[in-house]
Amino acid sequence: MAGIFGIHDAGIGAEQLTSLLARMQQVMTHESWHQAQTAVLAPIAAGRVTLGILNPEPQPACNEGETIWVWLEGELSDFQRRDLNRQLVSTGHQLKSTSDAELLAHLYEERGEDCVRDLDGTFSVAIYDRHLDKLLLAVDRYATRPVYFYARDNRLLFASEVKAIVQDRRILRQLDEQGLIEFFSFRHPLGDRTLFQDVHFLPAGHLITFAENRAKLRCYWEPIVHEDRPPRSQQDYLDEAAAALQRAMEGQLCDGRSIGLFLSGGLDSRQLAGSMPHLDGRFHTFSRGPQESWDVKFGAMVAERVGSQHHVLELKADFLPPIARRGVWVTDGLMTVVDVYVLSVIGLMRPYVDVVLFGMGPVTRALSGISLSKKMLQAQTLDEAAHAFFAQEGTYLPQSMQAQVLSQHVYERTRGMAFETLRQMLKTYQADTPAGCVEAFCLQCRQPRSSGYGPVLARTQLETRSPYGDNDLLERVSRIPAHWRLKRQMQLALLKHTRPDLARVPWEYTGLPADQSTPARIFLQRGRYYVRGKASQWTRGLIPPGTERERANYPVWFRTILRPWLEGLLLDRRTLDRGYFNATYLRQMIADHMSGRRNYVTQFGLLLTFELWNRLFVDGEPVEA
Repeated sequence: MAGIFGIHDAGIGAEQLTSLLARMQQVMTHESWHQAQTAVLAPIAAGRVTLGILNPEPQPACNEGETIWVWLEGELSDFQRRDLNRQLVSTGHQLKSTSDAELLAHLYEERGEDCVRDLDGTFSVAIYDRHLDKLLLAVDRYATRPVYFYARDNRLLFASEVKAIVQDRRILRQLDEQGLIEFFSFRHPLGDRTLFQDVHFLPAGHLITFAENRAKLRCYWEPIVHEDRPPRSQQDYLDEAAAALQRAMEGQLCDGRSIGLFLSGGLDSRQLAGSMPHLDGRFHTFSRGPQESWDVKFGAMVAERVGSQHHVLELKADFLPPIARRGVWVTDGLMTVVDVYVLSVIGLMRPYVDVVLFGMGPVTRALSGISLSKKMLQAQTLDEAAHAFFAQEGTYLPQSMQAQVLSQHVYERTRGMAFETLRQMLKTYQADTPAGCVEAFCLQCRQPRSSGYGPVLARTQLETRSPYGDNDLLERVSRIPAHWRLKRQMQLALLKHTRPDLARVPWEYTGLPADQSTPARIFLQRGRYYVRGKASQWTRGLIPPGTERERANYPVWFRTILRPWLEGLLLDRRTLDRGYFNATYLRQMIADHMSGRRNYVTQFGLLLTFELWNRLFVDGEPVEA
């Protein structure tokens, strides 16, 4: 994956720094055509692996006096780049290129650590101040391009992939059980945790500095969710959001590249497609799934209306085993194997585009209100909101199931940890209601860590952009009253406001046209699917479960073509001997799923991911085994 990496360690010499940097580079270079740019400036050594698409100029970049060195992956928004360039030139700075890395070298001269505070874009950056022997690391407001770090024993290592950091053989590869139980509960660890005890995630909107052998982590931006009081008219909010989204889209398209968009059956990507200006044949859309799936059918209907060059990337039942190991390797075990299908199709897109837009981001979560529920909006205290949120979102491996599927000693050590961490984190956010604190937490922690790994997978082949990560757009959406955003109603209203023709196309959440999806109809339709699913379980498949709704029909595939792979991994003696799982209950789960009595796809995804992580990161198996 494209990213940055490096070491600050005054305890070893240039030769050892060079050797360690080379190992870090090697594990982050996933394709032979990836480009690496490195430099050793003892006591620091750093570099980046790049696809050569965004900011292709050689790095590190520096200021005129070569006292500030910068490694950057990603990009600033085009509008901000031009504004900052003018400001710097007007104060006497001489910029030799159009590189964002060089721009940040000069901006750091002007503002120091505050240079990252107001940046608008998707980036990870390392800035080394040679005069102060000070290293600064930062990620954008939504950690769109993740950075991990290790800060102990008078040294700091950082990288966009965990596997690069543990190339330092002095770092023990010890499991963080709290990170694991958070992964099982939420599908991702919380805060700065990973699956390794001493390797940490640099949270969204944070920076870390390392000087005089000490690391200091601080938040430079946090979401503040405050509704307008009194609220304006709904039409005002729709007009404002539509204009901000259009500007955000224009900022993604200024360089004349061919642009791709994953077009599903949902609303997020549809809204982007509808906001796309005419690109003279440079706009390609891609739908993934079985030919009969709603993602493919509805995606094609949207593509016809927006006039894109559309491509269907078919997913077949046997796609997963060949890519599961690589998916776990690329995402460092932090994305479940049932979600890595991007990796199976991203290479097919390279002949058409070199940049792909993702229809996900903090704005979509806020606009759709999917972090909220009526119970959360009614909460009078933060504890009430925390319990409501945990009941809704902390259910990937529910606590009742943890008590059975985990071995007794693991369960006893981790019981209650995930909820307590959530409760304490919510206290750190500012909002005018308990539900607002939940939303702020979701924007800075939940969204980056639950949805950020699809772009990570994509960046093994293509560059990514995120219009829904635009700073101004999120600030405007965050002021819309929560009760209007509940149950996707504001998102539906925005689509009807901007592209009524696309609102007439059915969407995957209900199978109904989007403009007919009132809260009552959504409730009735979702209830119908629930009853149909239960009936399928009760009749052991005699009543079809409604597979047209599945992008990847794992419930059936795990019972058929993927069954040997599933059982071969989860019931393998090596898996059971690790001591994390209750073997008896695990066998019962598999038996219940195979009989059709239960659907354990989500849980299998978590357990399979964890076992593959152990094999790759702890046992040291090769990725292609």
